[in-house]
Amino acid sequence: MRHRLFRVALASAAALGLATATAPAVHADPAAPAAAHCAKGHLCLFEGPHQTGRILLDEDAHITKSGFQLRELDDIEPPIHPLSAVNPLPDDFGCIIRLNDEPHFGGDEQELVGIGRHELDGRRVGSLTSDCG
Repeated sequence: MRHRLFRVALASAAALGLATATAPAVHADPAAPAAAHCAKGHLCLFEGPHQTGRILLDEDAHITKSGFQLRELDDIEPPIHPLSAVNPLPDDFGCIIRLNDEPHFGGDEQELVGIGRHELDGRRVGSLTSDCG
């Protein structure tokens, strides 16, 4: 009797192992998107939240001890819809970066205030400029 129970238990364990090994991949947890690399001193706008996904815009701010040279972009084409950003401008410059949803600095804007990582709401970015003051 014990021998028969042992065989049934062994067959059940083998069947369970086979079912687990052949389960569809849909049940597996999807891998999180890899963080894209934004070089130090660059303004980057990312496709995904928390600086993940593709980099949609990568601009060198040419930062020195006394200032920076981040070029204004007055008509970003094709349109981009970032969910996060990295602002390279140090706080002591007293500058913000304005992301307008329309070309030529029109429409509604989002502001990147302060150096570092920022979350955005996915609105279109049609132009950008820095505003120091």
